[in-house]
Amino acid sequence: MHPALRILFYILSALALPGLNFFLLGLLAASLPLLFRNRLDAMLRLTWRARWLFLLLVVGYAYGLPGAAAWPALGDYSPSGAGLLSAGEHTLRLLLLLWLLDVLVVGMGSQRLMAGLHGLFAGLAWLGFPAERTTVRLGLTLQAMESNSMRLRDLTAMLAVPAPAQSGNTAYTLAHEPWHARDTLLLLAALATLIGLWLA
Repeated sequence: MHPALRILFYILSALALPGLNFFLLGLLAASLPLLFRNRLDAMLRLTWRARWLFLLLVVGYAYGLPGAAAWPALGDYSPSGAGLLSAGEHTLRLLLLLWLLDVLVVGMGSQRLMAGLHGLFAGLAWLGFPAERTTVRLGLTLQAMESNSMRLRDLTAMLAVPAPAQSGNTAYTLAHEPWHARDTLLLLAALATLIGLWLA
């Protein structure tokens, strides 16, 4: 699958998730860890990093939406039943959005991600958009972020050892992958599925 198609799949998935009911959301959440067992550790790490966002989402919906108390024994401190249901649905959608981001985009690696972005940017060339220049700048930025994150893992070493001098000329190789006919068919199938969900 072309890396640009994986990015498009993620965008289309983000547009399709609001149209799925609770049953389909739960089915998708149960299927993703089974289909992408090799990415399970990364998916769980991403979920753990977003734990406070999940908590704020649950509390905000549970206590922000009016309705009958879910636990009447708590009196005024009880969340509403409608709020808890809405919180569960939105939390599940956010969880799926993060998991799909990992398995479709992050799991490609930086080189294929840049190739995918270049494929998408190249479609804007007729508007004068500098596809290669923008992709290379993003790639260099990603390299710098990865390098800095590795240095920050050992703060003592970072403070004790001076940073190495940066070379004036930095090379970045941009990989190109061909777009195949099956990629077009998969994209058309995904678009048809999304339109079907919207119409339903």
